[in-house]
Amino acid sequence: MQRTNILLIVALFIGVAFHGSSIFFTLETTYDALIHLFFADHYANSWFEPWDYRWYTGFTVQAYPPLVHQSIGLLSHIGGLKFGMFSVALIAIILFITGAYRFALLLTGNRKIAGYTALLAVFSSTFVETLHIFGQLPSIVGLSVLLHSLPEIYLWVKTGRRRYLFTSLSLIAVTVTSHHVTPIFGMVFFIFPLLGMVVMDAARDRVKTNKEITFPVFFKEFKKLFWRIVTFGFSSLVLIVVCILPYWINSKKNPITQVPIPHGSRDNFLEVTSSGLVFFMIPWGVLLFLLPYLFYRFFSKRYLFFGLSFSMLTLLGTGGTTPIPLKLLGETAFNILTLDRFTLWATIMALPLFGEFAYRMVEGDLKLFIQKRFGAVYHRILGGLLIGGILFMVIFTMSLGYFRPSQPQKIKMQPILNFLNQDQHDHWRYLPLGFGDQMAWLSAQTKAMTVDGNYHSARRLPELTTRAIERLENSKFRGVEGIGSLQQFLTVPEKYNLKYIFSNDKFYDPILYFCGWQRLQQLENGIMVWEKLNVPPLPTILPKEDVSIVLKLMWGIIPLLTVLIAFIINIQWIWVRALNSKPLPQGKFMDYAISYTNFSKRLVTVNHFWALLILIILSFGTYQFYIKNTTQIAPENVVKAYYDALDFKEFNRAYSYLDPKSDKSLSQYMLEVSVTDGILSSYAKLDSIALKFSDKSNNSAHVKVTTRWITPLENIYKDYFHTVIKRNGKWYIEPSDLNNDLPPDQLFTSNNTTFFNHGRRRITTQQTHHEDILKQPELKILSAKLVQYKGQYSLIGELQNIDNVPADVVIKGTLYNDTDKELAKYSSKYHMKHKLMPKETTSFRIDFEGIAWASTKDTIPPTFDPDEFTPVTFEEQPTKFNLQCAGNVANTDLYKEVSLQQLQFEKNKISGILFNSGIQEVTIPELLISYYDEQNQLIWVDHQFMTDGVRIQRQQFFKYEALNLTDVKIITSSLANCFVNGLPNAEIGLKTFPNRNIAHPNAYLQPFSGDGFNFIKFDINSYIGNPK
Repeated sequence: MQRTNILLIVALFIGVAFHGSSIFFTLETTYDALIHLFFADHYANSWFEPWDYRWYTGFTVQAYPPLVHQSIGLLSHIGGLKFGMFSVALIAIILFITGAYRFALLLTGNRKIAGYTALLAVFSSTFVETLHIFGQLPSIVGLSVLLHSLPEIYLWVKTGRRRYLFTSLSLIAVTVTSHHVTPIFGMVFFIFPLLGMVVMDAARDRVKTNKEITFPVFFKEFKKLFWRIVTFGFSSLVLIVVCILPYWINSKKNPITQVPIPHGSRDNFLEVTSSGLVFFMIPWGVLLFLLPYLFYRFFSKRYLFFGLSFSMLTLLGTGGTTPIPLKLLGETAFNILTLDRFTLWATIMALPLFGEFAYRMVEGDLKLFIQKRFGAVYHRILGGLLIGGILFMVIFTMSLGYFRPSQPQKIKMQPILNFLNQDQHDHWRYLPLGFGDQMAWLSAQTKAMTVDGNYHSARRLPELTTRAIERLENSKFRGVEGIGSLQQFLTVPEKYNLKYIFSNDKFYDPILYFCGWQRLQQLENGIMVWEKLNVPPLPTILPKEDVSIVLKLMWGIIPLLTVLIAFIINIQWIWVRALNSKPLPQGKFMDYAISYTNFSKRLVTVNHFWALLILIILSFGTYQFYIKNTTQIAPENVVKAYYDALDFKEFNRAYSYLDPKSDKSLSQYMLEVSVTDGILSSYAKLDSIALKFSDKSNNSAHVKVTTRWITPLENIYKDYFHTVIKRNGKWYIEPSDLNNDLPPDQLFTSNNTTFFNHGRRRITTQQTHHEDILKQPELKILSAKLVQYKGQYSLIGELQNIDNVPADVVIKGTLYNDTDKELAKYSSKYHMKHKLMPKETTSFRIDFEGIAWASTKDTIPPTFDPDEFTPVTFEEQPTKFNLQCAGNVANTDLYKEVSLQQLQFEKNKISGILFNSGIQEVTIPELLISYYDEQNQLIWVDHQFMTDGVRIQRQQFFKYEALNLTDVKIITSSLANCFVNGLPNAEIGLKTFPNRNIAHPNAYLQPFSGDGFNFIKFDINSYIGNPK
């Protein structure tokens, strides 16, 4: 106990107290922690079965080393999953602090310096970020155990005693089963330099001074130690392969062929400053100011190999700022790896020398030098700045999640779990939207399955693997890839038995409605449940990729066995010697401790200049940030700040940028905002903004604002015009006037027929009784054609609800060649009204969409375009088609009170007014435009979404530009293979309307002589964002 380092005890006490209490507030909101909980839940319930059906229609957990997950799963049987996670996190904290201590002791041979290192490790900003922001528990455990193995490796190579070989290999085995990347790169960046240092120490033993160590001397000692190095290297390689053999077999069987997912660590940090802050500035923290000292010490002769490794890690950690990481790693590795791990390893490698610097600064030669040259006060100021910088980085990093939340607000999962557990809802797949990483926590609490998932390397569905989208849940943040993938799942949900969607983000509501989904109910936690009818339940037997029983046993036994063996070999040996009162042997590396007497004067000067340069750069960056982000310092700033506030719906902030001398009060402004609805006001995100000033003076200017808005349905380009003025040194925007049209009357009444489906009437867990199942509404396909337009094949036609109840309609088309070979299958999306009142008719169009960028020749567009469409590539020309139409009784979203008025035709442009005569505010009106030839035969169907909503008893002007349809080619027109609710379409029509007047629908056609068409018809489809 004489050698027990008081600084290590203090570091452990502070580390466990600080981090151990903080994780209860931060860990659940990190990026990865809840994902690890999901994996842990799998092991807690099926330890030896690697296949999990709950994500991606099934995936194998052998795609990730299991030790941390199995540990959490094992501990969950004591106090639940979160208890297991927090327990493993506490163990990781202790392992990291003690690992940093042992690593510093290995490099410096000085226990006091190792104590300082342990203390600095507690407050290391890179560790704080990795634990409290990223939640990377396996990485922390793997790296910490690797640090513990380094002294054992050194002693084996230096002394040749087998005990050290076994202790080092036992720790390497634990590292391997914790995290697959850490041991591989750890061999390169930590163990190889360590082996070089061992040989360097052995060479030092043969000479009197360091200067006498020449290459021949070094090479001679290397040959002597060669077989020890080979023995360890080969044994480590065997462990890396054997301990996680199922992982390697799975990687070979299912190689990563996915489109790389963009990651901030690969950005150019000078261009994307937010990525530079998170993945470079925060991990380095105060160490940035000490880089000259670190490089100076690392490139001393003993640490030379660590210096080369440190330089390489530092360079690779710069991401896409320079082309060097891409050249060194190659394109494949560069796009797969997250490069922040290199910065993590570089900063951890620098910790012992940071501890050495702190020791010399607090009580060593650097203290004496500074006090002698600059005075004691200056030394105290520098010390205070160093400590203040460390504490500032810790506080800043810990609070980063507050200023820049990585997750939505915490969601109460119990109402969702209750919903999934009732009425056999878990017999279909579900999809959460807007959940963030909390979707993993939802999956961990239910056996219900989702088409989505939260571990991108395990993605299996082509709609996901061919696009740079990690998960559907946050698809709006991935632009064209995200919305494109989501649309395909929403349009053909029966492909994956997807029936329920839990929406925590209203952004997705319009696309759900126009893809034919209906609102089922809002749960107590505010989550809206959407349902798609006519989706078959999951089959009883689901496919899976099975593996041999040997691999299952290896995966379930070896990881925890490595911990048990490592514990027996390492810890028990220490206890036995302590009980026998035998002193622990001192490591040979302690013999190479140096005395710190003469701190380099030149290094002090260089480091001062470097620190000054860093301060200048940081000050300049802060000034530029201030200039660009101070909202009212320039006319450009106030306009951009105003639209930024509108984009994030911060209307109080937006009002603060309006001219205070205008007569518009806050209450009036908020009232005007509240009555403005539509896809642009309610569901759009600002993608880009461009300003063009005119009549600019020192105190006023006119500005044209060109904006591009992203919505779940389409891109919207809109120009705004403002006048900005300067008052008392601040720029303001003059408020615009609202078109305040008045409805004719104050009070309106509406007499409508409403519908309610009671569902089950018996309180039972049995199947729904037959008498409680409503008969499917009768539908009639009036016409159907296969057409080709601009190289794209589509099915068009008309459909009528011939029943006496409202119908929710889905229609799916299949294309065939002359030999009846199926070529493509898809469902109608925007180009139809999915809700039909009795006797109502709708035109429809089915576009056969393929999986975007599935071909290596395809080029992924650089910007977001929700209108992006990837047509199916046909091997041969389709000549036949099949239509399957199905309906269910609908009782929601049946608003039909918007009418078309004052229609005017001018050349190829059409204008008119939509009037809302009802008592519901229409958020997004859609125009469905049908084109007919001179024989009144349908030839094409188009649509247009209105950017503004239609308020109650008010009107909305619209413009539409007619299409040029001279290239439309009708391939075939037939009702032969059309089916409704599984029955032939022809028989339904004859029984219900035997004497149908075929010419009657022609009365709705508007004569309009256009390019390739003679008549046109308008239908209106209304989406209500907040039904009352």
